[in-house]
Amino acid sequence: MTLAYLDTSAFVKTIVQEPESARLLSWLEQWPERASCALLRTEAVRALRSHGQGLVEAARARFPTLQLTRIDDRLLDEAAQLPIELRSLNAIHVAAALSLGSDLGALVTYDLRMASVARELGLPVASP
Repeated sequence: MTLAYLDTSAFVKTIVQEPESARLLSWLEQWPERASCALLRTEAVRALRSHGQGLVEAARARFPTLQLTRIDDRLLDEAAQLPIELRSLNAIHVAAALSLGSDLGALVTYDLRMASVARELGLPVASP
């Protein structure tokens, strides 16, 4: 199984109309299997609250469609060892993507710093 890992910047674009949303949604059609980190549940809801409860509920309805990596001590320790250029929550996302191993097809992010570090680590990165 090959997964598209969506960080929060990508996931939110699947809920809220942003300039990249249509292109992203079209690109994701080739990736029916998707993943993220359980952290997404908090980050996405917080990002969407200002857009109204309807979009928060739309996001919550999509969470079960994702393979969510649990946050545990191992994941946190791995995130702590990643390059210091990453912010802490982004490091957790990158560690979760790394944990997918050969199942990772693409890490989808619109965060330039995360994309750069992920590429340096050898991860396939997409920002459609």
